[in-house]
Amino acid sequence: MYKIGVVGLGVMGANLARNIASKGFPVAGYDLDAAKTQAFAAGQPSGSGIGSADAPDRLMAVLERPRRVLMMVPAGAPVDSVIAHLRPHLQREDILIDGGNSFFKDTDRRADDLAAAGFRFVGMGVSGGEEGALRGPSIMPGGPRDAWEALAPILRAMAAKADDGDPCVSYMGPR
Repeated sequence: MYKIGVVGLGVMGANLARNIASKGFPVAGYDLDAAKTQAFAAGQPSGSGIGSADAPDRLMAVLERPRRVLMMVPAGAPVDSVIAHLRPHLQREDILIDGGNSFFKDTDRRADDLAAAGFRFVGMGVSGGEEGALRGPSIMPGGPRDAWEALAPILRAMAAKADDGDPCVSYMGPR
């Protein structure tokens, strides 16, 4: 079983997946563009802790429950499109994370909508660009506290480290 799924395998998403796996958390990648999923899967060395899925139901089948799904797609309509694509395959208490630095009013709307259906939604700023995604970004998650607690070990491990060794991630609150 994989600890987390990454949806959106552009450079940022693929680099975050590699970062997560390098910290000992098995990760499965998926992209709505089958060619991106295939290219991502083909580029992973054996034993890397990285897998892939070619459909949303297959992604959900390989994820540990509650499922943790990090969406790395551009802010705006693409986030809503991916949520609509994944939503039929989610179960109560699953955690959907938007890592695309969305506008806060969009995040609030999505959080309310998904909470009403029993899902947990985390809006998460990810700072550091493509290189930071691979080597350690600064991460700013907000959403339900229990979702933060389920994500914290992964986020702390993958985050950049300050000079004193503390991870550059902190829970930003419920919204």
